Amino acid sequence: MKELQWFLDLVSTQNMVDSSVNLGVSQSALSRRLAALESEVGAPLFDRNGRHLALNECGKALARRAQDATNVWQRGVEEVHRLMDPERGTVRLDFMHSLGTWMVPDLVRAYREKHPYVTFQLVQGAAQTLIDHVLAGEADVALVGPKPAAFVDSGELGWKQLATQRLALAVPSTHEWAGRDSVSIAEACDEDFVAMLPGYGTRMLLDELTARAGFRPKLVFESMELTTLAGLVSAGLGVAVLPLGDRNIVIPGMELIPLKEKRERELGMVWRRKVSPALAAEAFREFVSQRPEIRLQEGYPTCGTRRPRHQ
Repeated sequence: MKELQWFLDLVSTQNMVDSSVNLGVSQSALSRRLAALESEVGAPLFDRNGRHLALNECGKALARRAQDATNVWQRGVEEVHRLMDPERGTVRLDFMHSLGTWMVPDLVRAYREKHPYVTFQLVQGAAQTLIDHVLAGEADVALVGPKPAAFVDSGELGWKQLATQRLALAVPSTHEWAGRDSVSIAEACDEDFVAMLPGYGTRMLLDELTARAGFRPKLVFESMELTTLAGLVSAGLGVAVLPLGDRNIVIPGMELIPLKEKRERELGMVWRRKVSPALAAEAFREFVSQRPEIRLQEGYPTCGTRRPRHQ
């Protein structure tokens, strides 16, 4: 960039004497630099009148691009400085849609109370997509579930569990099972299911549970939002596997019956191991890692008119 700096100074002064003083070089050295540059681009850049110079059309064209390049370079330098400053850097945080109403706002709010000048670059998506972002270096951390055991066990990803949720079968309030204390996923083998799209965390859990029970669920609709599934269950379109402990999916006309299966939905943070993250991202990851794990399954309210419990 030094070549651009001396050229832009000469463009500004259009005077060999003034620029040689500004740059701290001799006039002869500056003259040689200009001659070499003009030889490289294949055209004179100034019209000469003794020591005075007048920028010509070729010089103006090169000066515009030189200024653009200098500006881009300066922005790059500033971005590096931001990445190396834990108090003013940017954290690239990816998260599942279902965490956007409680976990993500809570974490970002708590962190920014202590580090108000840190910025966040946020991306929502399916769990598998977010894991791919972290592996590709496109995100610093991601909040996902369930735990991506294969990548964690191989050492590619780090994992910090932040919460667990027991799973339930969501049924319409008018369903014959409404009011039961628990249900096995195997009992739902003949039911219509509404489910998340492939790659989403809750869909991974549904596929895992039904495969263990020896059946493939009959899907009548696939969505990107848990709230949509809850609404469709309340409308009687089908049943769904949903997590307990999320008040945003508690709606009238639907009941959540805890599953007998012990499988839980793990929610946690993943990051790429064996790389040096930006300092702001590293500080945020350390902040999240120090938070205690929570269990979102106790005392969960149900909606709709409950039927008498089966004896």
